[in-house]
Amino acid sequence: MKMKSHRVAPFVRVTCVLGICLLIGGCTAKVTGSPGAMGAAAGAGAGSGAKTNPVGAGIGGVAMGNGSVGGAAGSGAGGPGILAGVGGAGASGGPGALPPLTLDSGAVVLRRLNRVEYNNTVRDLLQTTSHPADNFPADEVSAEGFDTVGDVLDLSPSHTEQFETAAIQLVDELFALPATSPARQKVLVCTPQTGSESVCARQILTGFAPRAYRRPVATAEIDDLMALVTSVNAAGNTYQDAIKAGLEAVLLSPHFLFHVENDPAPTVIDAHRVSDSELATRLSYFLWSSMPDDALLASANANLLTKDSAELDRQVLRMLDDPKASALTDHFAAEWLTLQRLDSLSPNVTTFPAYDDTLRTSAQQETGLFFQALVKDNLPLETLLLADFTIANARLATHYGLTAPTAAGFSKVSLAGTPRMGVLTQASFLMSTSHPDRTSPVKRGVWVLQRLLCDPPPPPPPNLNIPALVDPPAGATLRQTLEAHRSSLVCAGCHSFFDPIGLGFENFDAIGTYRTVDNGIKVDATGSLNGTSFEGPAQLAPVLAKDARFASCMAQQLLTYAVGRSFAASDGRAYANAVARNAIAQGKGQWRSWIETIAAAEAFQTRRGVAQ
Repeated sequence: MKMKSHRVAPFVRVTCVLGICLLIGGCTAKVTGSPGAMGAAAGAGAGSGAKTNPVGAGIGGVAMGNGSVGGAAGSGAGGPGILAGVGGAGASGGPGALPPLTLDSGAVVLRRLNRVEYNNTVRDLLQTTSHPADNFPADEVSAEGFDTVGDVLDLSPSHTEQFETAAIQLVDELFALPATSPARQKVLVCTPQTGSESVCARQILTGFAPRAYRRPVATAEIDDLMALVTSVNAAGNTYQDAIKAGLEAVLLSPHFLFHVENDPAPTVIDAHRVSDSELATRLSYFLWSSMPDDALLASANANLLTKDSAELDRQVLRMLDDPKASALTDHFAAEWLTLQRLDSLSPNVTTFPAYDDTLRTSAQQETGLFFQALVKDNLPLETLLLADFTIANARLATHYGLTAPTAAGFSKVSLAGTPRMGVLTQASFLMSTSHPDRTSPVKRGVWVLQRLLCDPPPPPPPNLNIPALVDPPAGATLRQTLEAHRSSLVCAGCHSFFDPIGLGFENFDAIGTYRTVDNGIKVDATGSLNGTSFEGPAQLAPVLAKDARFASCMAQQLLTYAVGRSFAASDGRAYANAVARNAIAQGKGQWRSWIETIAAAEAFQTRRGVAQ
């Protein structure tokens, strides 16, 4: 009896994906092992089924038999305030001296593609418009708020099932395309002819696997895939079904599903340069949240990225000019600036009748387009805080009390002569850091410390009974209520960090409307940061821009997102600070130049192994 095509993928799953599950013990742990061990586990899984399932045995070598991969999670977060005051006497000694650029001890764990990366990768690999990863389990985010950090990207049984379903659907979709379709022709580069089907199958897999794995593929790996194709065909399936099985095997391989990076030997734990292919992959997922394109792969295959810094810079600039660089906004900026919080926003429309979904979506778009403008025009880092413009549509202009743009849609709008300045007066920030019925100076202050200074307040002591903050009674302001809250010694320890910052935003209500009165009383928007007093965001923004922690945090946020590991430990923060200080000293304190700096950083171009 013939084996149906939908029965092919489970054989692949048992040895490709389940091999990882066997290694990590139940499919729920993080993937932190080296490929040497993982290859052995996968081989054991394949071997156990070899007597009854030659297909499984055939694919075992493809799964994880390529070098030594892995790493250890970075060490824990350092205490708050570790970068406070940096900028005077540096770590190297003299006043204003640059700190030593010493790589920290953090390491990248073997991490899978997150949902955004998976969807973008299959889009570019197969030219599909489907989004199969939308059905995958939600990705966890790190303490820094990013879903690119390998230490939090778990692998569950549900993932393995969805990987299998997606592989089958994607390959079936490809074969259902017309023969003249460019997407089909890109992969199915030949048509099997009777008697020479294997020649065509090998040609298809030889072209497809290197693109899917984001690196050159050894002949032995193609041989293993061909062994699967032969086995499926020998089991009574058509050769088309057999080729489908080979393509599904590629899409179920850890070399497709994970960011695989090699170590020179299992015992080497010192930092070492990644290969050109690995650097190209890091770069493409940093800037595009997707696989390298042909131009980047060609540069990597010629070993130019690691040998010629000018070539790396050229590729970065080229990629930033590509429309796919919108992923830097849609993925990095959205997570860093917590734009996704707006998806679950639910202000009280009785209290705030001006709120509607159009305002919410417009606010998200404003901040995204604003960040794009910072990068595109290579504006100084501090423009994020000090910009006298925003990117608004008519709905936002009305909300802000500005002259509406003459053109439809979004366009650059001046904020001159208004109380608004930079990202801190945009509705996305003001709404996402508020409660449904009122503002939250606590959330706003914590956001500034976490997102702009990478200096979060200390957590409250364990088992502490913290009294709830009550709403202000009639005739009282939220400032007065918080002052009463801080009068308790239980609350003062933490609130002294963020209340003085968050209270400076009280001229803006919970949906970002400017106001001068709160609960019938004139708003007091004075605050302080590190002993410097200010009134309102327009005075806070320059204080933040001059704070040494700001530039360091911009480096730390980008490094965390781009490298895929935390830089929150003390040596990681010191490294990010040194990267920032050196970049500014070299005149690279602009957003586009900043991204080039991150791509050229040692942490981005190296990895550490784990002793076996």
